[in-house]
Amino acid sequence: MRMVSGVLDRLKPTAYVDWSDIPDTPESPYRARLTMPLEDSPSEFEVREREVVRGEWQTIYEIRCSCGKRWFNRRFENVQLCPRCGCAVLLKPPDSGVP
Repeated sequence: MRMVSGVLDRLKPTAYVDWSDIPDTPESPYRARLTMPLEDSPSEFEVREREVVRGEWQTIYEIRCSCGKRWFNRRFENVQLCPRCGCAVLLKPPDSGVP
C-alpha cells in the first residue's frame, strides 16, 4: 500500500507559482555604509548601501631553497625537500600575527 500511495502522489496535478507572486528577498541585517551619511554628503553625491557577506581566505606558503628554486605549499611543514636539488629545506614557523 505504501508504494501505491507514493505513485498516487506523483499523479496529482502540479501546482505552479507565478514568479510575480514571490516576495523579494529580504535585505540582510548585516549591511555596511560605504559612503558618507546623507546629512553629511554634498548634494552631488549618491548614497548607496551594499550587503556585507562572509568570505573565505587561504594561506599559501612560498618556500625558497638556497639553490634558487622556489615553490608553494598550502600547509606549513618544518622540513620540505627541494624538487630541484633534493636538499632538505628547514623552515622556521611564520609569525602568528595576522595582518
